[in-house]
Amino acid sequence: MVRYLTASEARQRFLRLVDEACDGDQIVVTRHGSPAVVLIDYERLETLRSLARLWQDPEALRAMREAEADVEAGRVLRTRKVPGLRRLISQARRRGLLRG
Repeated sequence: MVRYLTASEARQRFLRLVDEACDGDQIVVTRHGSPAVVLIDYERLETLRSLARLWQDPEALRAMREAEADVEAGRVLRTRKVPGLRRLISQARRRGLLRG
């Protein structure tokens, strides 16, 4: 959920807002009626940083375009049909080798 608060309101409720952001809410703090900052949980920030790096990497963009073309052409495997793939992905995420 996205919530908008003035800087004064955010200052008064800061600790509660931190808890809400950790629970997945996005808190937009306004100053003079305009958005100034956003309070989000750290994991979401890291995901956004990773995505920003991907979008700036020409090789990654090329790979994403190829993958998109493969999906559109039906050249994909469903993870349900590949034994153990979900387990491997889960292990990679736990070890910090894969995000998302």
